[in-house]
Order: sequence, then structure tokens, then C-alpha cells
Amino acid sequence: MTEPTVYDWCDFLRARIAEEQQAVEGAGSALDGIRAYPWKLTEAGAPELGVQAGDDVLLTVETGRGPWMDLVIAEHVVRSQPRRAYADLEAWSHLVDLLGHWANHDMPAARELLTVVVQFADRYQDHPDHPARRQP
Repeated sequence: MTEPTVYDWCDFLRARIAEEQQAVEGAGSALDGIRAYPWKLTEAGAPELGVQAGDDVLLTVETGRGPWMDLVIAEHVVRSQPRRAYADLEAWSHLVDLLGHWANHDMPAARELLTVVVQFADRYQDHPDHPARRQP
């Protein structure tokens, strides 16, 4: 098995980032105007705990494990909203582009940055195209 190159990692992550961005864009445009409104918890005193964008309740949360767990899950969903997820993916994309640029110019810092990028790729370790899984 040959060691993956910086470019193998960059290509792999660019493809995964593009897939994630498509999913986020789909979630962000599922309802009219959803991108215009940040996601937040439903108002205190609402009949059901959930996540809303503007006046639209996107989902209600009822885990069956009590109000505390419902709140924790709802807060997680709010923090994973499309606009925030998309911003995170944009940052990842810039990081991968920076790695590719530094590698093209044989900058020593590319090695350190590669270790960070490989950690980001760890979430995709079961993907068939993961560079660490490739056989020569």
C-alpha cells in the first residue's frame, strides 16, 4: 500500500465537502425562505419544544427521555443549522485549498497542515475512496 499524497487528501476532501454542501443546501432550501431566518428553539411556553425558522416550526423534539434530553437534542439541532454548517464547510474548503497551495510551493508548513486535514478526513474513514484505504 502506497502512502497517500497531499493531493490525494485534497481531492478526497474536496469531493466530500462538495457532497456535504449539497446536503446542507438541500436542507437550507427545503422550505421557502428558510435561509433568511436563523434556526432557534421554539418560544418558551410553546405547546411543543422544537426548532423554528421565522414563524415556521421545522421539527418538534420529543425523545421520550424527559424535558432535559429534549432540550439538549433541540439545541444540538439548532447549532447544526444549514447556515452554520455551510460556513464550517467553507472554512474546511479554504483549509484544503491552503494545503494544496502550500504543497505546490513545497512549503514546510504543508506537513503540519496535512496532519490537521487528515484529522478532518477521519470522519469519512469508511468511505471507499478514503486515501488511507486505497490499494496500489
